[in-house]
Amino acid sequence: MEKVRKITAWITVIVIVGLIIGTLICAVTGSDYFFGMLALTFIVPVILWVFMWFSKLVNGNQEMNTDSEQTQSEEK
Repeated sequence: MEKVRKITAWITVIVIVGLIIGTLICAVTGSDYFFGMLALTFIVPVILWVFMWFSKLVNGNQEMNTDSEQTQSEEK
């Protein structure tokens, strides 16, 4: 599960960097797609965050639960 999260994080970073570069290119060239790219640059990270939050909500964060249970058992 940890490997999937790392891959998803890298894909997210690549998509966001691609959107920023695309927005800069559209701004410099004066493209008609500039405002669309600008909107996507703000909307896509929010949608990805909501997706990751919802997946944690549905699946639960089992890894964090086991870590907190281990620290509690060590304290006793």
